[in-house]
Amino acid sequence: PGPLVEAAQAGFTWRTIDAELAELAADSVLDGAAVRASDAPRLLTFTAGAVSLVVEVAATRVGDVARRLIGQIVGPRPDEVEVRHADGSLTVPTDDYGRFRAAPVPPGPISLALRFGGGRPPLVTSWVAV
Repeated sequence: PGPLVEAAQAGFTWRTIDAELAELAADSVLDGAAVRASDAPRLLTFTAGAVSLVVEVAATRVGDVARRLIGQIVGPRPDEVEVRHADGSLTVPTDDYGRFRAAPVPPGPISLALRFGGGRPPLVTSWVAV
């Protein structure tokens, strides 16, 4: 029934209530839309306190609609990054330098959740359409 589904969805949002929010600080589409080629990779920068996250978004192949994300975290390095999108999520590990790669990611809204070890709450980005 409808009310049960709504209650379940509302309860699901509480699983990240302790997460810190990383806001979008820069977007290459907004910063230089008039001078950038339409097929150039998009750069997104998120910040939250001492943590910065830079993500390159590009097509996986020429003419393909799926996206490839390549990113690097500056600051405390998370163990893994969860890419959340309309069709579900994709979790990938980070390397010793805080870098990660995730593909394929469908076009549409995405949010990234950085998961740290040691009981530190996750860092979650705002949603961005890619």
